[in-house]
Amino acid sequence: MANYPDFGVLLTRLLRHRGVDVAWLADASGIPETELRSVVSGTPPLAAQLDDLASALGLHAADLYVIAAIPRPEYATPRDPAVGSAIADLIHITMALPADQRTRIQWLVDQLPQEREERPSGSPYMYDQQEAGFGAMLANLLCGNRNLHSLTGAAKTVALLTEGRVYLAASTISGIGRGRVALTPDRVAGFESALGIPPGDLAAIAGVALPEPSRPDDPLVAEMAGLLWSCRSLNASQVQYMRDEAESMLVVVPDDASEEDWNRVHHHHEKWWGAPRR
Repeated sequence: MANYPDFGVLLTRLLRHRGVDVAWLADASGIPETELRSVVSGTPPLAAQLDDLASALGLHAADLYVIAAIPRPEYATPRDPAVGSAIADLIHITMALPADQRTRIQWLVDQLPQEREERPSGSPYMYDQQEAGFGAMLANLLCGNRNLHSLTGAAKTVALLTEGRVYLAASTISGIGRGRVALTPDRVAGFESALGIPPGDLAAIAGVALPEPSRPDDPLVAEMAGLLWSCRSLNASQVQYMRDEAESMLVVVPDDASEEDWNRVHHHHEKWWGAPRR
Protein backbone atom coordinates (compact mmCIF):
# COMPACT_ATOMS: atom_id res chain seq x y z
CA MET A 1 0.00 0.00 0.00
CA ALA A 2 1.23 3.49 -0.84
CA ASN A 3 -0.21 4.96 2.39
CA TYR A 4 -1.03 8.32 0.83
CA PRO A 5 -0.39 11.00 3.47
CA ASP A 6 -3.06 13.09 5.14
CA PHE A 7 -3.73 16.44 3.53
CA GLY A 8 -2.21 18.18 6.54
CA VAL A 9 1.15 16.60 5.77
CA LEU A 10 0.99 17.71 2.14
CA LEU A 11 -0.11 21.22 3.05
CA THR A 12 2.77 21.52 5.51
CA ARG A 13 5.25 20.47 2.80
CA LEU A 14 3.82 23.07 0.41
CA LEU A 15 3.96 25.87 2.99
CA ARG A 16 7.52 24.97 3.91
CA HIS A 17 8.51 24.98 0.24
CA ARG A 18 6.99 28.43 -0.23
CA GLY A 19 8.54 29.78 2.95
CA VAL A 20 5.27 30.69 4.66
CA ASP A 21 3.44 29.36 7.70
CA VAL A 22 -0.05 28.55 8.94
CA ALA A 23 -0.52 32.05 10.36
CA TRP A 24 0.13 33.54 6.91
CA LEU A 25 -2.26 31.07 5.28
CA ALA A 26 -4.98 31.83 7.81
CA ASP A 27 -4.70 35.53 7.02
CA ALA A 28 -4.61 34.93 3.24
CA SER A 29 -7.52 32.47 3.19
CA GLY A 30 -9.76 33.92 5.87
CA ILE A 31 -9.90 30.53 7.60
CA PRO A 32 -9.42 30.74 11.39
CA GLU A 33 -5.92 29.70 12.36
CA THR A 34 -7.29 27.18 14.86
CA GLU A 35 -9.15 25.42 12.03
CA LEU A 36 -6.06 25.34 9.85
CA ARG A 37 -3.91 23.95 12.63
CA SER A 38 -6.49 21.22 13.09
CA VAL A 39 -6.22 20.39 9.35
CA VAL A 40 -2.43 20.39 9.55
CA SER A 41 -2.71 17.98 12.49
CA GLY A 42 -4.71 15.50 10.45
CA THR A 43 -8.37 16.56 10.44
CA PRO A 44 -9.75 16.06 6.89
CA PRO A 45 -10.46 19.45 5.27
CA LEU A 46 -13.99 20.56 4.45
CA ALA A 47 -14.97 21.45 0.91
CA ALA A 48 -15.40 25.12 1.82
CA GLN A 49 -11.91 25.13 3.35
CA LEU A 50 -10.38 23.68 0.19
CA ASP A 51 -12.07 26.35 -1.91
CA ASP A 52 -10.68 29.12 0.29
CA LEU A 53 -7.23 27.51 0.48
CA ALA A 54 -7.05 27.17 -3.29
CA SER A 55 -7.70 30.88 -3.74
CA ALA A 56 -5.07 31.80 -1.15
CA LEU A 57 -2.47 29.44 -2.62
CA GLY A 58 -3.10 30.41 -6.24
CA LEU A 59 -4.22 26.89 -7.18
CA HIS A 60 -7.33 25.58 -8.89
CA ALA A 61 -9.82 24.28 -6.34
CA ALA A 62 -10.35 21.15 -8.43
CA ASP A 63 -6.61 20.45 -8.22
CA LEU A 64 -6.59 20.89 -4.46
CA TYR A 65 -9.41 18.36 -4.16
CA VAL A 66 -7.26 15.83 -6.01
CA ILE A 67 -4.19 16.63 -3.91
CA ALA A 68 -6.31 16.15 -0.78
CA ALA A 69 -7.68 12.86 -2.20
CA ILE A 70 -11.24 14.11 -1.70
CA PRO A 71 -13.93 13.56 -4.37
CA ARG A 72 -14.51 16.64 -6.49
CA PRO A 73 -17.90 18.37 -6.30
CA GLU A 74 -19.93 18.60 -9.49
CA TYR A 75 -18.80 22.14 -10.27
CA ALA A 76 -15.13 21.08 -10.19
CA THR A 77 -15.57 18.18 -12.62
CA PRO A 78 -14.66 18.59 -16.33
CA ARG A 79 -17.64 19.00 -18.64
CA ASP A 80 -17.21 15.98 -20.89
CA PRO A 81 -14.71 13.15 -20.30
CA ALA A 82 -15.08 12.03 -23.94
CA VAL A 83 -13.16 14.88 -25.58
CA GLY A 84 -10.32 12.54 -26.52
CA SER A 85 -7.08 13.65 -28.09
CA ALA A 86 -8.59 16.69 -29.84
CA ILE A 87 -7.39 18.83 -26.93
CA ALA A 88 -3.79 17.81 -27.61
CA ASP A 89 -4.25 18.67 -31.29
CA LEU A 90 -5.69 22.07 -30.34
CA ILE A 91 -2.68 22.78 -28.11
CA HIS A 92 -0.29 21.64 -30.86
CA ILE A 93 -1.78 23.98 -33.47
CA THR A 94 -2.30 26.95 -31.14
CA MET A 95 1.29 26.85 -29.90
CA ALA A 96 2.46 27.55 -33.45
CA LEU A 97 0.25 30.62 -33.94
CA PRO A 98 1.34 34.23 -33.40
CA ALA A 99 0.34 35.85 -30.10
CA ASP A 100 -2.69 37.71 -31.46
CA GLN A 101 -4.18 34.54 -32.93
CA ARG A 102 -3.47 32.57 -29.72
CA THR A 103 -5.32 35.29 -27.83
CA ARG A 104 -8.20 34.90 -30.27
CA ILE A 105 -8.38 31.16 -29.64
CA GLN A 106 -8.40 31.65 -25.87
CA TRP A 107 -11.12 34.28 -26.22
CA LEU A 108 -13.27 31.98 -28.33
CA VAL A 109 -12.88 29.15 -25.82
CA ASP A 110 -13.97 31.47 -23.03
CA GLN A 111 -17.03 32.59 -25.02
CA LEU A 112 -18.37 29.12 -25.76
CA PRO A 113 -21.42 28.31 -23.62
CA GLN A 114 -21.56 25.33 -21.33
CA GLU A 115 -24.09 23.28 -23.25
CA ARG A 116 -26.83 21.69 -21.24
CA GLU A 117 -26.57 17.99 -21.77
CA GLU A 118 -26.52 14.97 -19.55
CA ARG A 119 -23.15 13.69 -18.51
CA PRO A 120 -22.17 10.29 -19.92
CA SER A 121 -23.20 7.50 -17.60
CA GLY A 122 -20.47 6.49 -15.20
CA SER A 123 -17.46 8.47 -14.08
CA PRO A 124 -14.19 8.53 -16.01
CA TYR A 125 -11.49 6.33 -14.58
CA MET A 126 -9.46 7.87 -11.77
CA TYR A 127 -6.30 6.30 -10.37
CA ASP A 128 -6.35 5.13 -6.74
CA GLN A 129 -4.19 7.50 -4.71
CA GLN A 130 -4.40 5.38 -1.58
CA GLU A 131 -3.07 2.44 -3.59
CA ALA A 132 -0.59 4.15 -5.92
CA GLY A 133 0.34 7.32 -4.02
CA PHE A 134 1.73 10.43 -5.67
CA GLY A 135 1.90 8.86 -9.11
CA ALA A 136 -1.86 8.47 -9.04
CA MET A 137 -2.20 12.05 -7.82
CA LEU A 138 -0.22 13.39 -10.80
CA ALA A 139 -2.07 11.22 -13.30
CA ASN A 140 -5.41 12.33 -11.86
CA LEU A 141 -4.40 16.00 -12.09
CA LEU A 142 -3.38 15.60 -15.73
CA CYS A 143 -5.86 13.07 -17.09
CA GLY A 144 -8.85 13.63 -14.82
CA ASN A 145 -8.74 17.36 -14.17
CA ARG A 146 -7.57 18.37 -17.66
CA ASN A 147 -9.82 16.03 -19.62
CA LEU A 148 -6.90 14.08 -21.06
CA HIS A 149 -8.40 10.64 -20.48
CA SER A 150 -6.83 9.73 -23.79
CA LEU A 151 -3.40 8.67 -22.52
CA THR A 152 -2.00 9.23 -26.01
CA GLY A 153 -3.32 12.79 -25.87
CA ALA A 154 -1.85 13.24 -22.39
CA ALA A 155 1.55 11.99 -23.57
CA LYS A 156 1.47 14.29 -26.61
CA THR A 157 0.53 17.28 -24.46
CA VAL A 158 3.41 16.73 -22.03
CA ALA A 159 5.84 16.40 -24.95
CA LEU A 160 4.52 19.62 -26.51
CA LEU A 161 4.69 21.67 -23.32
CA THR A 162 8.18 20.49 -22.45
CA GLU A 163 9.34 20.99 -26.05
CA GLY A 164 10.31 17.33 -26.17
CA ARG A 165 12.64 17.54 -23.16
CA VAL A 166 10.42 15.11 -21.24
CA TYR A 167 8.91 12.10 -22.96
CA LEU A 168 6.20 10.27 -21.07
CA ALA A 169 4.69 7.54 -23.21
CA ALA A 170 1.04 6.69 -22.70
CA SER A 171 2.10 3.45 -21.04
CA THR A 172 4.44 5.39 -18.74
CA ILE A 173 1.67 7.73 -17.62
CA SER A 174 -0.56 4.72 -16.96
CA GLY A 175 2.25 3.01 -15.04
CA ILE A 176 2.86 6.14 -12.96
CA GLY A 177 -0.86 6.38 -12.21
CA ARG A 178 -0.93 2.76 -11.07
CA GLY A 179 2.20 3.10 -8.97
CA ARG A 180 4.20 0.73 -11.18
CA VAL A 181 6.58 3.30 -12.68
CA ALA A 182 8.87 5.37 -10.45
CA LEU A 183 8.40 9.11 -10.10
CA THR A 184 11.71 10.61 -11.17
CA PRO A 185 12.44 14.36 -10.95
CA ASP A 186 12.24 14.71 -14.74
CA ARG A 187 8.86 13.00 -14.86
CA VAL A 188 7.46 15.23 -12.12
CA ALA A 189 8.78 18.28 -14.01
CA GLY A 190 6.97 17.04 -17.12
CA PHE A 191 3.68 16.86 -15.28
CA GLU A 192 4.20 20.32 -13.77
CA SER A 193 4.73 21.91 -17.19
CA ALA A 194 1.42 20.58 -18.47
CA LEU A 195 -0.47 21.37 -15.28
CA GLY A 196 0.63 25.01 -15.05
CA ILE A 197 1.24 24.64 -11.32
CA PRO A 198 4.04 26.80 -9.86
CA PRO A 199 7.45 25.14 -10.32
CA GLY A 200 8.43 22.96 -7.41
CA ASP A 201 5.02 22.87 -5.71
CA LEU A 202 4.10 19.35 -6.80
CA ALA A 203 7.65 18.14 -6.25
CA ALA A 204 7.59 19.51 -2.72
CA ILE A 205 4.23 17.87 -2.01
CA ALA A 206 5.46 14.54 -3.38
CA GLY A 207 8.84 14.81 -1.67
CA VAL A 208 10.83 14.79 -4.94
CA ALA A 209 13.81 17.07 -5.54
CA LEU A 210 13.68 18.68 -8.97
CA PRO A 211 16.82 19.33 -11.02
CA GLU A 212 17.94 22.91 -11.44
CA PRO A 213 16.12 24.44 -14.43
CA SER A 214 18.29 24.52 -17.53
CA ARG A 215 16.35 27.42 -19.05
CA PRO A 216 14.04 30.22 -17.87
CA ASP A 217 10.31 29.63 -17.64
CA ASP A 218 8.58 29.89 -21.00
CA PRO A 219 5.51 32.19 -20.99
CA LEU A 220 4.10 30.26 -23.95
CA VAL A 221 4.06 27.05 -21.89
CA ALA A 222 2.16 28.79 -19.10
CA GLU A 223 -0.26 30.22 -21.67
CA MET A 224 -0.96 26.81 -23.18
CA ALA A 225 -1.39 25.25 -19.74
CA GLY A 226 -4.06 27.90 -19.17
CA LEU A 227 -5.75 27.02 -22.46
CA LEU A 228 -5.66 23.36 -21.50
CA TRP A 229 -7.43 24.21 -18.25
CA SER A 230 -10.06 26.33 -20.00
CA CYS A 231 -10.97 23.45 -22.32
CA ARG A 232 -12.23 21.38 -19.39
CA SER A 233 -15.48 23.38 -19.60
CA LEU A 234 -16.09 22.26 -23.20
CA ASN A 235 -17.69 19.15 -24.61
CA ALA A 236 -16.24 17.00 -27.38
CA SER A 237 -17.91 18.83 -30.26
CA GLN A 238 -16.82 22.21 -28.91
CA VAL A 239 -13.20 21.09 -28.59
CA GLN A 240 -13.30 19.78 -32.15
CA TYR A 241 -14.77 23.09 -33.30
CA MET A 242 -11.92 24.99 -31.60
CA ARG A 243 -9.35 22.65 -33.10
CA ASP A 244 -10.78 23.30 -36.58
CA GLU A 245 -10.88 27.05 -35.89
CA ALA A 246 -7.20 27.05 -34.92
CA GLU A 247 -6.30 24.97 -37.96
CA SER A 248 -8.08 27.47 -40.23
CA MET A 249 -5.54 30.08 -39.11
CA LEU A 250 -2.62 28.10 -40.54
CA VAL A 251 -1.17 29.06 -43.90
CA VAL A 252 1.11 27.39 -46.41
CA VAL A 253 4.74 27.71 -45.36
CA PRO A 254 6.96 29.04 -48.19
CA ASP A 255 9.36 26.46 -49.56
CA ASP A 256 12.33 28.64 -48.69
CA ALA A 257 11.08 29.52 -45.19
CA SER A 258 13.61 29.28 -42.38
CA GLU A 259 13.02 27.55 -39.05
CA GLU A 260 13.75 30.86 -37.31
CA ASP A 261 10.91 32.64 -39.12
CA TRP A 262 8.22 29.97 -39.40
CA ASN A 263 6.52 27.34 -37.25
CA ARG A 264 5.62 24.17 -39.13
CA VAL A 265 2.63 22.19 -37.85
CA HIS A 266 1.83 19.46 -40.37
CA HIS A 267 2.54 18.29 -43.90
CA HIS A 268 -0.48 17.95 -46.17
CA HIS A 269 -0.81 17.72 -49.97
CA GLU A 270 2.96 18.07 -50.34
CA LYS A 271 2.95 21.36 -48.49
CA TRP A 272 3.87 22.35 -44.94
CA TRP A 273 1.18 24.25 -43.08
CA GLY A 274 2.08 26.51 -40.19
CA ALA A 275 2.38 30.12 -39.10
CA PRO A 276 4.98 32.87 -39.17
CA ARG A 277 6.86 33.65 -35.98
CA ARG A 278 6.19 37.24 -34.91
